[in-house]
Amino acid sequence: MEQRLKRLLTPPFVLLAAFVLWFWEWLWDPLERLMARIGRLPLLHRLEGWIAGAPRYVALACFLIPGAVLLPFKLIGLYFIGHGAPLLGLVTFLAAKVVGTALVARIFALTKPQLLEIAWFARAYAAVVRFRMRIFDALHRHPVYQRTRAALAAFRARLKGVRRGLMAHAILRWRAVYRMSRRRGRMTCF
Repeated sequence: MEQRLKRLLTPPFVLLAAFVLWFWEWLWDPLERLMARIGRLPLLHRLEGWIAGAPRYVALACFLIPGAVLLPFKLIGLYFIGHGAPLLGLVTFLAAKVVGTALVARIFALTKPQLLEIAWFARAYAAVVRFRMRIFDALHRHPVYQRTRAALAAFRARLKGVRRGLMAHAILRWRAVYRMSRRRGRMTCF
């Protein structure tokens, strides 16, 4: 009974873990780059400079504040989900998650040297990285993950082919319109 239950429940949890890790990996770097681009604005550039040069415990406060500020929005999203507005709740929760990830990723990139000077933070960071790598390794070896990854790769390849075909079709149509308009002496599509 226990083995059957484990076999039944493992694939959904592996897919959930894969989705969470994919979300984390997929969002972290692009959002950090986006925030770096936004950070080039004069006022934000000065603020980033101040945060990057802050003492380690001020840097820790700067690192923790976005999560604390956005936690109520995540809870509001869960409240909406629980009270009959699942779409609004999901959108609220995901928006808070994306904004929070973007802010935390950028602030972590700015304050990582100061944060790693704090002994307990350095130990916790090393433990999280080790745990994450262990989970990634176990996940990458799991057959459900490998099948899902192969299916996604095949889907992406098909989608790429469709996009390439649509683009080629649009280019051919545009060239035909352009040739026809040159023959008539005016643009036919405007």
